[in-house]
Amino acid sequence: MIHPRRLFLAAGALVLASCAVEVGPPVHEVSYYDSGGAVVYVDEAPPPPRTEVVVGVAPGPQHSWVGGYWARSAGSWVWVDGRWAARPRPGAVWVPGRWETHPRGHVWIQGHWR
Repeated sequence: MIHPRRLFLAAGALVLASCAVEVGPPVHEVSYYDSGGAVVYVDEAPPPPRTEVVVGVAPGPQHSWVGGYWARSAGSWVWVDGRWAARPRPGAVWVPGRWETHPRGHVWIQGHWR
């Protein structure tokens, strides 16, 4: 018979082994400028925004949820997940990035703190 404590420890190890750990800063707010600083336009319209669930609770009162968005990578659309981000100053509010349609195509307007 397996001791209950060993069973609990084994279950805990399995849970921890299945967790994803992010190393380094999250990928967020991609840039759509070429090496010369010119805006890069995308011909294809982005997919409709995804319904995103806020993950967990804020790590602290200085954090705000920064929502995800569609980015263009290697010729296809990829979803960049939202994340908790520390406000640069008390009371700062995140203004989400957005895709705008222009005569030359679609252009990404980066999000920013206000």
